[in-house]
Amino acid sequence: MTEKFETVVSKINKPITYLLTAILWLVIIIVVIVTGVISENIYSHFKNYIKYDLSTFFMLIFALLLLILCGIALIMSLTYRKKEKIRKAVIDEKGVTFYNRENHVTDTILYSDLQQSKQSSGDAFMFTTTGRHAKSYLKIYLKNKMGEIVLTNIDFNFEYMILSNQFEMYRQFLRGIQCFRPDLTISRQTIEEYQLSPDFPPIKNFGAFEYIIVGFFTLTILGLIYAISLLF
Repeated sequence: MTEKFETVVSKINKPITYLLTAILWLVIIIVVIVTGVISENIYSHFKNYIKYDLSTFFMLIFALLLLILCGIALIMSLTYRKKEKIRKAVIDEKGVTFYNRENHVTDTILYSDLQQSKQSSGDAFMFTTTGRHAKSYLKIYLKNKMGEIVLTNIDFNFEYMILSNQFEMYRQFLRGIQCFRPDLTISRQTIEEYQLSPDFPPIKNFGAFEYIIVGFFTLTILGLIYAISLLF
């Protein structure tokens, strides 16, 4: 089985990632424009607001502060510690290694470090959050600095980056557990969900379909912007 094991590198879904990033920057630009419009309105009608309409004046100030805080939060989320954020993961016969934008190693999880659990759910299992933006994590057990065995996440949900082979990444690490740590138990549900059969059938690639979807949404957004511009 180990002869079939291959190194898998995370692949960024560039169309979706760039589209989401563009949408975020578009929101920031809109926030800046609206902030400017409100500021100009306050400056031009300052005396009238103070004399005749203090309630509107304070509402505008409150809205202005909210917009400024939102704009700062969005910009910081996109730019703060950008170089330190995980941008790549490599799975090989030793385990998984995470890299930042400068290709420096940020974290490594080795198969040899995985621990057995006393829980009935298994030594490794997938967990998916509930809610509107559900995310999947691989749950494993590791020893912390105190020597205690603790439940840990392997997370291929990179911040502001969408992976086109996220399913394959989780599946490959699970395959590594099967190959190099047969003493560990993977939950039955995870085995079925990630098709961890002996022949390891390949994962289908839907790259072309992703480009079509992104193109459709891009045209839709441009159409909405054009329609809105006709109203002014």
